[in-house]
Amino acid sequence: MHWTDPVVLIAALGGGVGIGHVIRALATVLQKLRAGVSPREGKRRIDIVQQRDEALARLDKERMRASAEQARADWADANRQVAVENEQRAREHAAALRVQLIEQAGLTREELPAWPEMERTIPREQFLRVRRGQEGIG
Repeated sequence: MHWTDPVVLIAALGGGVGIGHVIRALATVLQKLRAGVSPREGKRRIDIVQQRDEALARLDKERMRASAEQARADWADANRQVAVENEQRAREHAAALRVQLIEQAGLTREELPAWPEMERTIPREQFLRVRRGQEGIG
């Protein structure tokens, strides 16, 4: 062996390692190009997609809650309107009965009892007793 042979051998080995490193780096670059993004960017993209999906789910849930709340409010408004209409019908019917009483019984307006207080409410228990016929409103 010649004294240059070890130098050539070391140079060849060093070059081989260098070429292997270059090939490994090229493979990594090709992998990234094929995937389109680096692994960190890919994870970030997945996180953003998950956040978007979660936000859309929260939005749908909030819309459903708001829709249900609006439906309850509409139902309550409709019930209030029905109650107002029923009260008006009751007042009109009472007025018609009062007129009939005056005409048929020969009473004067002064002889009739005063109009009841229409805004008065009674406790639920008393209402249920009256409904069952146990006592008068009083």
